[in-house]
Amino acid sequence: MMKISTFMTCVHRDTLSCEPIVRRVSDGRLLLVVQCGDTYEPAPLNRVYFLHSADNGRSWSAPQLIRPDDGQAVYCTEVTVIGEEITAYLTLHEGRFLNWRSMRMVSRDCGQSWTEAGPEPNLPTFTFHRALLPLRDGTLLMPYQHYPIDEAENARLFAANAFRHGKGSWIGALGARIDHVENGVLRSEDGGKTFARCPAPPLPVGGDTGITWAWTEPTLAELSDGRIVMLIRIKADVLWRSESADGGRTWSPFAPTDIPNPSCKPRLVPLDHGRIALLHDPCKTRRNPFALWVTEDDMRTWQHKAVISDFPLNFDYPDAIWEDGHLYTVIELQRRDVLFMDIALQF
Repeated sequence: MMKISTFMTCVHRDTLSCEPIVRRVSDGRLLLVVQCGDTYEPAPLNRVYFLHSADNGRSWSAPQLIRPDDGQAVYCTEVTVIGEEITAYLTLHEGRFLNWRSMRMVSRDCGQSWTEAGPEPNLPTFTFHRALLPLRDGTLLMPYQHYPIDEAENARLFAANAFRHGKGSWIGALGARIDHVENGVLRSEDGGKTFARCPAPPLPVGGDTGITWAWTEPTLAELSDGRIVMLIRIKADVLWRSESADGGRTWSPFAPTDIPNPSCKPRLVPLDHGRIALLHDPCKTRRNPFALWVTEDDMRTWQHKAVISDFPLNFDYPDAIWEDGHLYTVIELQRRDVLFMDIALQF
């Protein structure tokens, strides 16, 4: 039986708060990175901020911009900590996910200051990088979602959306004439110095697929036999799954699971003793409740299920790290509040 206790606090409140990410840095503090600003996303005034906590999330510093403001909208989808180097993977765009560039900001002083390090070389445009998974053999896998939009299609979209403003105009890049979304991993065998692009079979969109767009947000877990599982969300009522049996080099086609999901980002987190946690909204129609599922048999079944909160608002975009019996977790509440949770687990 899983025993659970939760400390919860509101870290920050804004007119918009999106996709908080939490990491432990080498001076012992927690680092939280989050997009805020404007009243919807994507929007011209979206910006990314960072905060620190020296007491395991009980109190937090004031938010600071991670990148100097130059008028571009900014989003963050992953923060890696490899030794003393912290890398934030940002998306820069003009407010509607058009002219979308993927940019890295690097810190070598525990997230106190940040320097622009250029685009990720494998996927410099129209890509969201997702949570890094270190494998047991030391290989690093970073999942991604990529949209094959070239310069000509970006220009067409930009012209078509030139006079669209306000909430709803973000359709921008979602109107692209593409026939698939590429999911996959960036794979490193040298501690993150270099990465190789390893795509999964394309996820078809448009045509007779019934899928007009796929905002996939992949998340990974390593099973006891070395297989890697990738879960994604699409506009369906369950999560979909792909597997790799060769350390992330190749992947099986995506297929639906029986895990209910209202098309919201899931997050897999490795625990101790082969257990794997899934943070998600296990409902087919709404982003509530926020729940924790834990498997002890390589994701064949989920033996432990707990509702963390069913407060009647939307819980969006969880992220977490696992340390010494604690899932340090961050999540949005109703796209306004950034919540931090210290979820203590006993089995």
